[in-house]
Amino acid sequence: MKINRVRYLKGPNYFNYNPTIWIELDIQEYEFQPSNKIAGFSESLISLMPGLKKHTCSTGYEGGFVERLYEGTWMGHILEHIAIELQNMAGIHVKHGKTVTGKQEGIYFVTYEYREPESGYYAFKAAMEIAEQIISGIKGIEISRHVNKISSFYYKNKLGPSTEAIYNAAIRRNIPVERIGTNSLLRLGTGSRQKFVQATITSQTSCMAVENSCDKQATKDILNSCGLPVPIGEVASSYEEIFKAAERLGFPLVIKPLNGRQGQGVITNIKNKDELFNVVHCLDRHVKEFIIEKYYEGHDYRLLVIGGNLVAASLRMPPFVIGNGQDTIRRLIEIENKNPLRGDGHEKPMTKIPFNYTVSCYLEKFDLSLNSIPHKGQIVQVVGNANLSTGGLAIDVTDEVHPTYKELAIAAAKAIGLDIAGIDLISKDIAKPLDSKQSAIIEVNAAPGIRMHHHPSKGKSRDAGKAIVNYLFKDREEAAIPVLAVTGTNGKTTTTRMIKHFLESEGRTVGMTNSDGVYIGSHCIDEGDCSGPISARKVLSNPQVDAAVLETARGGILREGLAFRYCDVGVVTNVAEDHLGIDGIETFDQLVKLKRLIPEVVIDGGACILNGDDPEVAKMASHTKGKVIFTSLDEQNPFIQKALKKGEDAWYVDLAGWIICSENGRCTKFLLVSEVPVTFDGTAKHNVSNLLQALAAVRSQGVDLENLKRKALSFVPDFHFSKGRFNRIEMEGRQIIIDYAHNCAGLNAVFEAVRSLKMGRVLTVLSAPGDRLDEDIAQLGTIAAKNTDVMVIKEDAELRGRVPWEVPGIIKTAAKKHLSPSNIHLVKPEAEAFIKAWEISEPGDLLLFLYEDFQAVKKFIELTGSKTRVDR
Repeated sequence: MKINRVRYLKGPNYFNYNPTIWIELDIQEYEFQPSNKIAGFSESLISLMPGLKKHTCSTGYEGGFVERLYEGTWMGHILEHIAIELQNMAGIHVKHGKTVTGKQEGIYFVTYEYREPESGYYAFKAAMEIAEQIISGIKGIEISRHVNKISSFYYKNKLGPSTEAIYNAAIRRNIPVERIGTNSLLRLGTGSRQKFVQATITSQTSCMAVENSCDKQATKDILNSCGLPVPIGEVASSYEEIFKAAERLGFPLVIKPLNGRQGQGVITNIKNKDELFNVVHCLDRHVKEFIIEKYYEGHDYRLLVIGGNLVAASLRMPPFVIGNGQDTIRRLIEIENKNPLRGDGHEKPMTKIPFNYTVSCYLEKFDLSLNSIPHKGQIVQVVGNANLSTGGLAIDVTDEVHPTYKELAIAAAKAIGLDIAGIDLISKDIAKPLDSKQSAIIEVNAAPGIRMHHHPSKGKSRDAGKAIVNYLFKDREEAAIPVLAVTGTNGKTTTTRMIKHFLESEGRTVGMTNSDGVYIGSHCIDEGDCSGPISARKVLSNPQVDAAVLETARGGILREGLAFRYCDVGVVTNVAEDHLGIDGIETFDQLVKLKRLIPEVVIDGGACILNGDDPEVAKMASHTKGKVIFTSLDEQNPFIQKALKKGEDAWYVDLAGWIICSENGRCTKFLLVSEVPVTFDGTAKHNVSNLLQALAAVRSQGVDLENLKRKALSFVPDFHFSKGRFNRIEMEGRQIIIDYAHNCAGLNAVFEAVRSLKMGRVLTVLSAPGDRLDEDIAQLGTIAAKNTDVMVIKEDAELRGRVPWEVPGIIKTAAKKHLSPSNIHLVKPEAEAFIKAWEISEPGDLLLFLYEDFQAVKKFIELTGSKTRVDR
């Protein structure tokens, strides 16, 4: 078996709304060996992975996959289920998958959910190895080795627990959230409304406040100046200063690094000079300054304050081991660290107890070491503080906190200036009123971990991640700029450009992606075909953008999925056979399903704009949560008539040629079609259809009709507003139409408009993309020949897997059935083909230039040296 290609579909995609791995798999000789033909395979696989018994497969009930195994299914399908099960065995909860048979023998398109790319892909490679080992009769297959490796990859690369809690909370609230890079930086929201979070520091957190909280003495000074209780203490930078401070302060004491974090190097309850001597001589040599302060008897509490509110409180307990009379403290810690709730760093609810100077130093205080053997039943505290990062435990006490302690915690966070703060304090009983003589604030922490609140060792879980998201954004509207997504086979670019133009207003920056580039307002930041998710993210991530208009083509969806989980407006222009036979989209029905993804992700309360003149598009109305708004060139269209009877919104053209806006049961004459420049006096029907959809999309966003009228009349089909989309140039008595039509439906639409403009002969210059099926290329040649007097056939610069002159040859063969050979010319370079048509033409002719690269159009204009006028 061989993996040909791998894709990580990060956003909603053809197969799933969740992240999905797509693999093109060649099963080679196993194409002739379904599972029921491989002796003992099914039994061995189920024995190794009994969890497969719960897989439903397409049957919809548990055991469905096992039934398929015994009936006989192919290796692509089997590997899909093994990869899913391996991830689940590693603690990664995934469920959905789908395997599609390719047209080519032995080729399967395997898809399944993943949470993190490296672990997800390794699961498939492991599945291949396991299947081949079973087939080869190898005994003693180690499933656990693969499971452990998947788990290792997952925890190494996944978000930390605090960041993950915030990420998941944003997802639940439908707030856009994206991980930036490989660390713990999140972008919440989009465009001009975005905010950032790293761990639990937000883009609203004061840098000065963070600096002050990291300096433990500065923290104490600030709190003390506000009258908040803090331990008496001093800063010491040498052993001599430490002992002198101890004499002045008196025992018991605490010693900790001045700029420490996560409880590292904190030693508490130092009772006398002998203990202090032991502690001092094992302190971290890299630390230059320490705080030595009075020790308070009591419990260690962490109070979490978010946006001026107490959200959670935990009683923290230091890590300990219980002696058995045989094992050393080191061994007892190793045994405790095997607790499945403990993990490295912050990957699990509790952290493994470390083997570092903090542990050694604390044990030294009691004349113990990691090699000491405690008596049976002896409880040995191994770290002097209760921080979770050093293996501590946390018990939720949020409901027990007395109001006076709530006020204290909130006041401390405000005093330091932190919007999110972890207040560490010592108290004998947090449920009773505050006694400032027996309680003290030990630290005020920036970027407090929230793992202890989500996964307490005991008590109720508190959704601190949700509280942080709620603090940043009151609702989705406050977080997410409007996203208007346009898909379809033809007309996407023109519709996208019109929507952008209609939405723009003073003080509002609209970002746009289309097959021509990426635009932030009037500035083009990228050129080329930018109708995929990478380009969309550039717009959604740009802090200048107030609204996003995104052309969404099939290729980008298949490569990566969508760049957004939801859109506010989804537009489907039409669906026609195009790009079939590529990336597993073999049939028209599959193409329809792919385009239907945009209606499916329209958010509840959004708008779904559907072309009622296309039956397949109209059917998508049952696949959206958005408000459906039909458009049509015919007021008798059944979907329009149904909408009118129900008083639903619709946009259409009446028999008199008026564009009609129907809203809330009231019909308003908008403009005559012939008045709108982009329609070419109403002759360019495809542009009329695009116009209706753009108007419906923008109107759904609250733009008033008078503004829309002004915008519609100012959008002219020239190189500025609609570059390369049915532009008309007048040159020396000839008309030149420039368009990008590259499929049969698009070409038919262009020729329908050309017929109404025709003066003399029609000369057409065209080629076809090499990744189309032979029959589709031939059909393009047939359509052109039937509507043309003279053809100039060129060749695209990008052959897309074809040999030179292969595609022009297919077009010429088809054209010869309708045109004489003398009226068919082959000229390879695009600009030269345009010049050839120009040289053949005469005054009164219409030249149709169907380009691949718009630069060739510009070159033609430069080379002809003629004065041109682009029709406005």
